[in-house]
Amino acid sequence: MDIKVEEQGDLLCVNVKVEPYNTKIKRKTIINTSRCRRAVEAMGYEIGEAVQEATIHNQNDITQGTWFFKKKVEKPVDKPVEDVIIVVEKEVKPKPTRKKRTRSSIKKVSTED
Repeated sequence: MDIKVEEQGDLLCVNVKVEPYNTKIKRKTIINTSRCRRAVEAMGYEIGEAVQEATIHNQNDITQGTWFFKKKVEKPVDKPVEDVIIVVEKEVKPKPTRKKRTRSSIKKVSTED
């Protein structure tokens, strides 16, 4: 997989080429936007959202593709302080349960004479 990254203004142009499918090796290569993003970030670039996407599948004779990503913009470090509201939860009391009725283990004695 050959990856070339070019900077064009506020965009990054990523050109990816892969080897054509070989029936002897039988190794197909599928590259989509997420895999391209991971490869470019591993190279040390910080990229934002994708502007143009492509899909490479060398078994279908598509061996090259071009992606355009926005450069990641640094956000300011100072953030405005937001009001924090603390909500106190009420205690949850357990539900009252009925006592189980048990049978007496004493045998009843008949009073017949």
